[in-house]
Amino acid sequence: MACLINSALPLDCMGGIGGLKTAYFLGGEISSTTVVAGEITAIAGTGSFYEYQLPKDTAFFNEAINVSNTAGTVFYEGVLTIILQKMSAQKRNQILLLAQNRDLRIAFVDQNDITWVMGLDRGAVMSASSAATGTAPADANQYSLSFTAQEPTAAYPIEAGSTLADVVGGGLTVVAA
Repeated sequence: MACLINSALPLDCMGGIGGLKTAYFLGGEISSTTVVAGEITAIAGTGSFYEYQLPKDTAFFNEAINVSNTAGTVFYEGVLTIILQKMSAQKRNQILLLAQNRDLRIAFVDQNDITWVMGLDRGAVMSASSAATGTAPADANQYSLSFTAQEPTAAYPIEAGSTLADVVGGGLTVVAA
């Protein structure tokens, strides 16, 4: 049997928290990625990862494992959903560029300070978007954006204890908001 299970998994201590802090969208290309023990230790390419700061309790990532026993295939479909509060021309213009992109690479930081990268192999696309002004004074005035990637492997975390800025190089930079 080629796919032997090779490790036991203990129950973790409680202490994790849900949600995302920040997303980074790559305006450029990745030329190489180094993965060691399932974690990204280096990313090289050209361009910049642009930081999008996210309001608390509004963004999430969900990844489904899709298996077809009949076809003998497995792929991972990750969906990142973010909210950008307060509609503006600047945000509108960036959303138009994101929507036209066929090959997004997106990094995001969860509330446990783990940075993940989606769309690494096949890229991600904007799969849904909406803008809403709200009706009442307490209603949200915002953009809601969803990005989907269908990949041969699950989203990769950045090496434990590292940030995106720690692992990018070879012509890539990180631009803070």
